[in-house]
Amino acid sequence: MKLNISGKITQYFINSQLTVLLMAATTILGLFALWFTPREENPQIVVPAANVMVMLPGASAREVEELIAKKLEAKLWEIPGVEDVYSVSMNSQAVVTVKFFVGQDKERSLVKLYDKLMSNMDFAPPGASPPLVKPIDVDDVPIVAITFSAAAGSNYDDAQLRLVADHALDELRKVPGVGNTIVIGGRSRQVRVTLDPLRASGYGLSVLQIAGAITASNANLISGDLEQGSKKLTLETGGFFSSAQELKNAVVGVANNKPVYLGDVAEVTDGFEETVKLTRIAFGAHSHEGSVANGDGVERPAVTVALAKRQKLNAVKISGEILAKLDDLKKNAIPAGIDVTVTRNDGKTANDAVNELVFHLVVSIIVVIVLLFFTLGWREAAIVALAIPLTLFLTLAIGMVAGQTINRITLFALILSLGLLVDDAIVVVENIHRHYKLQQHSRLQAAIMAVNEIGMPTILATLTVVLAFIPMAFVTGMMGPYMMPIPFNVPVAMIVSLVVAFVVTPWASYRLMKADHHDEKIQPLEETRSYLLYKKVLAPLLVDSKKRKIFLGIIMAIFVIVMTFPLFQWVKFRMLPKANKNTFLVSIDMPAGTVIENTDRVARAVGDHLKRLPEVKDYETFVGTGSVMDFNGLLRGGAFREASHFADVRVNLIDKEERSVSSEKLVLKLRPDLARLGQEYGANIKLVEDPPGPPVRATVVAEIYGPDYHKQREIAADMRALFAKTSEVVDIDDSVKEKQDKYQVIVDKEKAALLGISTEQIVQTLRISVAGMAISTLHQPAAKDPVAIMLRLSKGDRTGLSDMDKVFLSGPQGSQVALSSLVRIVPAEMDKAVHHKNLEPVTYVYAEMGDRSQVYAVIDMMRYLWKHPVPEGYQVKWDGEMKLTLDVFRDLGAAMGVALIAIYLLLVGRFRSFTIPLVIMASIPLSMIGIMPGFAMTNVYFSATSMIGVIALAGIVVRNSIVLLEFILDKKQEGLPLEQALIEAGAIRFRPIVLTAAAAILGSAVIVTDPVWSGLALALIFGMLASTALTLVVVPLFYYMMEKKRWEA
Repeated sequence: MKLNISGKITQYFINSQLTVLLMAATTILGLFALWFTPREENPQIVVPAANVMVMLPGASAREVEELIAKKLEAKLWEIPGVEDVYSVSMNSQAVVTVKFFVGQDKERSLVKLYDKLMSNMDFAPPGASPPLVKPIDVDDVPIVAITFSAAAGSNYDDAQLRLVADHALDELRKVPGVGNTIVIGGRSRQVRVTLDPLRASGYGLSVLQIAGAITASNANLISGDLEQGSKKLTLETGGFFSSAQELKNAVVGVANNKPVYLGDVAEVTDGFEETVKLTRIAFGAHSHEGSVANGDGVERPAVTVALAKRQKLNAVKISGEILAKLDDLKKNAIPAGIDVTVTRNDGKTANDAVNELVFHLVVSIIVVIVLLFFTLGWREAAIVALAIPLTLFLTLAIGMVAGQTINRITLFALILSLGLLVDDAIVVVENIHRHYKLQQHSRLQAAIMAVNEIGMPTILATLTVVLAFIPMAFVTGMMGPYMMPIPFNVPVAMIVSLVVAFVVTPWASYRLMKADHHDEKIQPLEETRSYLLYKKVLAPLLVDSKKRKIFLGIIMAIFVIVMTFPLFQWVKFRMLPKANKNTFLVSIDMPAGTVIENTDRVARAVGDHLKRLPEVKDYETFVGTGSVMDFNGLLRGGAFREASHFADVRVNLIDKEERSVSSEKLVLKLRPDLARLGQEYGANIKLVEDPPGPPVRATVVAEIYGPDYHKQREIAADMRALFAKTSEVVDIDDSVKEKQDKYQVIVDKEKAALLGISTEQIVQTLRISVAGMAISTLHQPAAKDPVAIMLRLSKGDRTGLSDMDKVFLSGPQGSQVALSSLVRIVPAEMDKAVHHKNLEPVTYVYAEMGDRSQVYAVIDMMRYLWKHPVPEGYQVKWDGEMKLTLDVFRDLGAAMGVALIAIYLLLVGRFRSFTIPLVIMASIPLSMIGIMPGFAMTNVYFSATSMIGVIALAGIVVRNSIVLLEFILDKKQEGLPLEQALIEAGAIRFRPIVLTAAAAILGSAVIVTDPVWSGLALALIFGMLASTALTLVVVPLFYYMMEKKRWEA
């Protein structure tokens, strides 16, 4: 018999010492890859993006839009590779966000951005600042957050905690691989110069004169060199302030021929900056942190240090080294009375997730081996058991070389491939076993002949699975890199399994299948139970055309019925189910202009609710500042929450193994209570869960486009009302925001000019008096950070408009002029921010979802808008998770379509027929007969992972059909009648097909409990149950109907 490629490979390796070396090398490489490949919880999604900020002081939002935003947007939109350009025009400032397509090279994208900005620096009007570029980089998201808090009974305040945190951060930065770092909370050291405006006026001094005097006195400069003989001496002139006392004694003016010291007109304090943000931590009953084990729920001052890793480094390794360094600091540098809590450890999260799935993978392997032990025998099970780890080891090694990481998706891909890759080994082992029983050749020759016989169908079947998954690599958007480990690892695992089946499996079979197999009594096929059972089912359908038509009619009717399940919402769709994470975020938005004390009152009320929950381990409160950034926050604008009316509460839960309630259920339970709290305080309180997949700006986003802003905002108000009355649409917000009052201070320019006072003097005086200004710095060589000198009126002198009567300016002749006499004050409103997207004005309405898929909420709202359309010239577009869902299902559907076409072309090339491939592929839709009722019975959403399961099924069932058909064609060569050929081929393939199905079902059963990937497992389980049974019956029937006449001919 002429050997094909599979026979030649087996012939070379079956008795070669190289086989043992290759197995050893594969094992070593696999263990090396498992240990050294970087680990992360989810694949890193590279989305090059940046914020470009331009200031235009004093300009209204509409001026900023016209003069800055529109011109800048247009230029950035021209950059190749840009997907979206967003802008927000506010009073005095424009923020333009440019987002490149996913997968674009990050460095190249930023170079293109800088190049475009530098070559168009003339776009901005006079008075505008140069554009400031702040890249949005996933590598800047901290992987470790460490919170320093006052221990029970200690009296550390936030300023003292900040000093400790700064010192600790200086040491933690030294850990190799640490990237960006940030400190959140605490007050920095500051010399506060609190001016008494009446005393200053009494000495004839204005605010600006005092500020200028301080700045002029705090100067030091190299003035040159003096030559004294053969030496050169440097001349240094002036002197910096080195203490608050020196500053207090600084001369700021002269009155009655006597010096006026700063201490005469101001209070000088070496202390800490005013409180503009508040950060605290509280511990729940299950906490085991420091002095608060079994926490008392008391909120204590806290400061958080957050550290990111550098690009392409191992988060697990770096986080471990950071925490090891922290342990050293606890022993040597951190004072007693300070609790240190690790409030984020993405390295541990990733490692735990990977280890959990590695355990699931091992369990799957054991289950499959046990199955084979009871169905094939211990020798065959041992041979297949050898093939499984070798395949997985080599797949991991190839992934490491290709730059892949080990993450949840990688391991789910390997679990998914487990049920597929064992089929190669099973087919080869069983065929060798069959040839040994025939006793027609020597054992060595029989093994080679067995592989040669089954080789080409196995290669073809493996290629169909590979073709089923490869198109998934072309999924667009952020889901592309998120899913990429699947189209990478499954095809690689399948190709590797094929090689192992041709190299290792014959080698092991030749050595393990001994005489007891060789001398087995051969049982005629017609007497086997599989043959008798199969014949009993199939023969009546082949012989009786009426029964055949009724059977196929019933199958078609069932298929049509189950495909209507989604129409009646018996099977519901969503992007991805919520993951059971150990954290969630409570976001608090008060009306703009709210003082920090009122915002803090709401945050404390939220904390009072949280501390009652037994599932809460700890929670951190951030008032006036955003919480520690995460990937979700990057897209939700978490970096722009630096204001007194914003607060975040980051809630950390006890581990999911220790609680009976999922994070999703906990949030659903908590939301109504916090909504009532928000109504009570006039706050918009939102609960944000970490998404299981790529993040979005909000779960539900309506974008309103049209020519007139006022009309846009009217439509936005109507959309908010529509959101509110749509079932389970919660946490509603928009980009319009409430009106914010302001006072417009209008200068009497003529009067001021007659007195020799400029408008700029008035503006700067008022700014220093109310907002304060860091006019200089204290110079102390030992200080780690600059110590600002802050000039400002006392808090009591800047509470109302009447306080302006106390502020004076100096005219050219030294005359004192009351500020209030040069201005008039008019109540007004702050400009509302103006938003653009891709050069079009837009208004956004946002919302989250309760216990319902956003797909059906959006469908309900679209039906309403169909009956009540928006005015002509305006339109509503849907973004957020709805757009992501449509894009992903579109791409996965297209991927499956491409896969089916590729498989059809492959089969046409193999069988040289247009109809036989259709017979083979007829088994694919049959899986839906099991999938749809399965999802309906279990009440589980059909998600993107479920769709991946359907694609996997296409490869499995086609694979089984191919090998079945190959055996049918072999029987044709033997000259059997068609009916007998179909029954014998089906009986021979009955056990391998059932074993493959059982292996796939049991292998995927371990992930049924995973909230995100249970959809894939259920699709495989229910799809395999239906398709396996129907493939063995329907494919022979279709073949019989199509080929009967030609067979007989």
